[in-house]
Amino acid sequence: MAVVRYSFTLDAILDADLVRRLAMESTTEIVRAALRAYYGRPNHQDLDAKLDQVLDCLRGVQVVSVGGQAPGEPAKAEPATARHGLDAMRKRFREKDLGDG
Repeated sequence: MAVVRYSFTLDAILDADLVRRLAMESTTEIVRAALRAYYGRPNHQDLDAKLDQVLDCLRGVQVVSVGGQAPGEPAKAEPATARHGLDAMRKRFREKDLGDG
């Protein structure tokens, strides 16, 4: 099996918590797990697509009063506060920089 070695440095003061963890555990396994978790995380486009799916599902939800809805009566419009909240959520996800480019 071919072996590839990488090295990096840690600051003894700023990274003291990492230094302690690496001293107590298998360094190779910790680094492998951290790299896989980092590269496997969803990117901005993945999160944006998922949010769009959620918003599409929520648009299909009908609000019905306790007494029911009269036959042929159009479904109630999405409450303005809910619409504004969803729009703000979408904007926040789109503007959030996840550091992936």
